[in-house]
Amino acid sequence: MKHLFNLHRKAVRIDYRNQLCSFATFATGCVVLLSLIIPYYVVQFINPDDVWDRYRLAYEQPRVHFDYRYLFLTEVALPEAQSEIITCSSFEPYNELTEQRQECGAIKVTSDDSNVDGKVDALAVSVSFNLPQEATGLKFYTFYFFLDAVVKSRCLFKIPTIISLDKVPPPVHPFPSGTITHSGHLTSSQTVALQCPFFMRNIKSHFNHNYLPGENYTSLHQFLPPSILDEIESSNAAYFKFDPHRSHWTRDGAGEVTIRVELTIGGEDSRRTALLYNTSIWQKVAQFWMQYFSVLVVSLWLADKVKDWLFERFVIRAMEVVPWKEKYN
Repeated sequence: MKHLFNLHRKAVRIDYRNQLCSFATFATGCVVLLSLIIPYYVVQFINPDDVWDRYRLAYEQPRVHFDYRYLFLTEVALPEAQSEIITCSSFEPYNELTEQRQECGAIKVTSDDSNVDGKVDALAVSVSFNLPQEATGLKFYTFYFFLDAVVKSRCLFKIPTIISLDKVPPPVHPFPSGTITHSGHLTSSQTVALQCPFFMRNIKSHFNHNYLPGENYTSLHQFLPPSILDEIESSNAAYFKFDPHRSHWTRDGAGEVTIRVELTIGGEDSRRTALLYNTSIWQKVAQFWMQYFSVLVVSLWLADKVKDWLFERFVIRAMEVVPWKEKYN
């Protein structure tokens, strides 16, 4: 005789009935309600800090572009404790204030997209100038330029960006000619989490770009990096800045001084350009639901087993209805 094996199994259904206003209905409702509430506390106990994230970091390399907005100023030492200013700028109000002091060479810019993803990974900006014949060397120099930086991983933002060196002394004295290079990373500075618009709530963070030197700047002090940084910080939730980590220099007899800034953007250290965003209600729901649902499945299964035990052992009184018995009686 051939052995038989199971092809399909169907569970036997037994109904337990009682009046709507009864202890059995109340007890069953409590079990179901607990099966829905307990998963929330289980998730909160396992991940107390991750149930409702108010903020979320976005690691994104911004798209940067240099559009030749810069200012350079240096003070050189002269004999008999005198000094002279050499400066140049792309800002016409500044040029009008300084008049005959535009003595720098052309600004040189090189960019590199090493992974060919359409984003600049490294940017180098340099300015060159000649010292007066009677000059003994540099005393200090100030150099800054602006970048257009755009992020769009969460929503489209144009973030204020300034790369600045403020009153930096030369590495050695005297420094009559050569190249001084400052290398560093683009890094974010943030005071308030950014807000992106989402469905049914069209609220978005805004950035003020009026910090750029303009016609209303009437004194040289307003063009210096501390004043501009104060304006950026006071009117924007976040901005990008230059974080120098090393500098090196070479001296030669060419008679020309070059100040060079090498900027690394994103790359392996993308944490430097990370921005903090407010989490929307829909992101919170999606995040919580994934954790809650996994525990809810187990909780509902256990609640079903508890109800089986309560009714089968008559802890809760109810009329037991077996469909196939009713059919054949």
